Amino acid sequence: MKFITYLKNHLRQTISVILVITAIFLLTTIYYSIAPNNFPKREILVIKQGVYLADVANILKEKNIIKSTILFKVYLMLSSGHRQVVSGNYLFDKPQSSLKVASRIATGAQGLPKIKITIFEGMTTKDIGVAIKKNIPNFDINTFNLLAKQYEGYLFPDTYFFYENVTPDEVINVLRNTFNQKIKSNLLLLQTFGKSIKDVVIMASIVEKEATSSIDRRIISGILWKRIDMGMPLQVDPPFYYFLNKDSSQITLKDLAIDSPYNTYKNKGLPPTPIDNPGIDAILDTINPTKTKYLFYLSDKKGNMHYSPNYEGHLVNKKKYL
Repeated sequence: MKFITYLKNHLRQTISVILVITAIFLLTTIYYSIAPNNFPKREILVIKQGVYLADVANILKEKNIIKSTILFKVYLMLSSGHRQVVSGNYLFDKPQSSLKVASRIATGAQGLPKIKITIFEGMTTKDIGVAIKKNIPNFDINTFNLLAKQYEGYLFPDTYFFYENVTPDEVINVLRNTFNQKIKSNLLLLQTFGKSIKDVVIMASIVEKEATSSIDRRIISGILWKRIDMGMPLQVDPPFYYFLNKDSSQITLKDLAIDSPYNTYKNKGLPPTPIDNPGIDAILDTINPTKTKYLFYLSDKKGNMHYSPNYEGHLVNKKKYL
């Protein structure tokens, strides 16, 4: 009887110890699973492709998003069945348990909405920077302007969706890649036209500013290519807006005498670079010019185009429509 009593007491003690250990383990697990008291109010964590789970865990702990790297790794493996994390931009703006954080990173639930940015045809790189800054206040517009200047003409206008922590380099890469894709899909047409892509984009950037309809763009394109073939200066106004920020109504005789490679009244041929970022329609209209007898054109106050085969007729149109 004493032996049985001893066994019962020993069993009770063992069970009590196990219960205490279990309780301590559960309480410890719960404590290290809940969010830290100093959880960040708004942290955007960028997880790059190919980063190791251990590195992600360490970063999360350093940023006070989790308390325990070990628990985080266990939770992630339980959530996904493997040790891989999904790359992306993760927003942490309110306290979350380690289990929740692990589940998000295992499934790619980034929580960071993308912001819609529309870049219109004919925008300059500076215009693009302003448009992004307007929608993403923290965007580094100064760095963007510095880096994007060399790609004027090759940043494709379209509607894009960017994260609020997007960098200038990322924006430029996306816009340039879109331009390259559009050019690639129309490469045969460009090669058939016989002009370099650089010359086509420069001309398209002018044509983009000169007319809004495809019909007029093709006629103007035909006129401007003809002027180049004749050795005649292009004599177009949009480049003045690019380097002087002046439109046609503001250009003076003094401006026309400025010694600049963008002054198409003094210099023959194309400007050295595009003056904006043309859309695909302007590019296609540039390589599909309409052959006409015209050599001069102007736009009236309503935006209607008027053409003339000679300068005398152009003067008549100026008097009549301007």
